[in-house]
Amino acid sequence: MKRHLTLILSLCSSLLIFLLSLFQWDLDDRIGKYVSPYIWLIFVIPFFLLLTLWTGIYLFSSRKWLPLVIQVITVVLWFFIPFEQLNLDINFKLHQQKREEVAAKIQKGILKPDEANYPSFNFLPNEPDLSSLITLPKEYASVSRGRDEVAVETKGEATSVLFFTNLGLFSHFSGFVYDPNNRKPSSGDFGLKFEEIKKLQRNWYYISY
Repeated sequence: MKRHLTLILSLCSSLLIFLLSLFQWDLDDRIGKYVSPYIWLIFVIPFFLLLTLWTGIYLFSSRKWLPLVIQVITVVLWFFIPFEQLNLDINFKLHQQKREEVAAKIQKGILKPDEANYPSFNFLPNEPDLSSLITLPKEYASVSRGRDEVAVETKGEATSVLFFTNLGLFSHFSGFVYDPNNRKPSSGDFGLKFEEIKKLQRNWYYISY
């Protein structure tokens, strides 16, 4: 029973690490991006390290190597698997329908910028024009990560919508852009400068700086 328990705990800890890493963004949305790091630091990492130590002791006491091998493989895979890109792909697919609903409501004028007379400038470098921001209803809070707003860029009759995926330091950011006419974004749209533009599928682009 002890042997099986150690193996089961090892498998569960590895599965927990991978699941939390794969769905980190959604975890941040649900409990807050400032809270989830404490989940890792207080619970997940200590549990994994203690279990790894135990599997090492267990190897010498019972000559059963499988639990420790699982722990080591988990660490190696965690460092080499591109979880950031996987999170990006998963987030795009999970919330694509809601994002398109938001874009449709913006096109119809149901969702509009909060203040018609917002200033069109920002004192912080590479921040979106305040006049382009639309605060999202609570049911769409998960579609723009790091803030409850989207940015819009109107050219002619079509309006592009920027859904943020990351707000980093030193003016860096990333996001998904939806354009109903499949028009490629240009640096300067939304009052932002960006360097990477990648087409994901029809009407959808990924941009970052």
